[in-house]
Amino acid sequence: MIIIGYYTTDSVYESCFELLEKSLIRAGHRYSFKAIPPSDWKSATDLKPKIVLEQLEQFQEPVLYLDVDAFVHENLDQYFADKDCDIAVNYLRKKTGEEELLSGTVYFAYSEKVLSLVRAWKEVGENNPLLNDQQALQQAVQEFEDELKVYRLSAAFTYIFDRVYEDVKRPVIEHLQASREIYCRNDMKTLKNRLKKFMGLKVHKAELLKRRHQRVAELNKVFLDV
Repeated sequence: MIIIGYYTTDSVYESCFELLEKSLIRAGHRYSFKAIPPSDWKSATDLKPKIVLEQLEQFQEPVLYLDVDAFVHENLDQYFADKDCDIAVNYLRKKTGEEELLSGTVYFAYSEKVLSLVRAWKEVGENNPLLNDQQALQQAVQEFEDELKVYRLSAAFTYIFDRVYEDVKRPVIEHLQASREIYCRNDMKTLKNRLKKFMGLKVHKAELLKRRHQRVAELNKVFLDV
């Protein structure tokens, strides 16, 4: 199994890759991450099935896709070696009872069946531009439902660093929410939030961004202390 993914060549995501790369080297994993030109968030994330397909075809072995703002805490072979499934993914159960596939950590076996699934994922996204990449993958998985062996990962593999989980004691793969660098900063520029800051009131998005920066600093310190 090889760890795969991609990132845009801007300061935010290049720094994400640097931290992820350190964690992968420490965990002893092979990896292949493709650098792409900067673009808007939707255009960048829409490339996910294309890149997964390219990497499956190139390496011809199982791959574990990770969003580049992830951090791997330990070697993952114990969880994925000889995994008897076509795809392994976590689903978030919403308050409505609906389930949402999370595409930040996804294991893909290597087979013609899985290649067909990833091609269908790409096609669903291209034919439904209002869907994001995880919605498109969820729809593709549903279309292949009777043919696929789907293994459900725990939230330890899609662990958002500042969320409270009742059923997870520690993260295996931690996600650091780099998208906050975009949407939080944009929200902080609104007139409403500029006024709140001027009046000395807390700006919620600023707190979210601050928590991210603190966690990234903590994880970077792990390597400084070695």
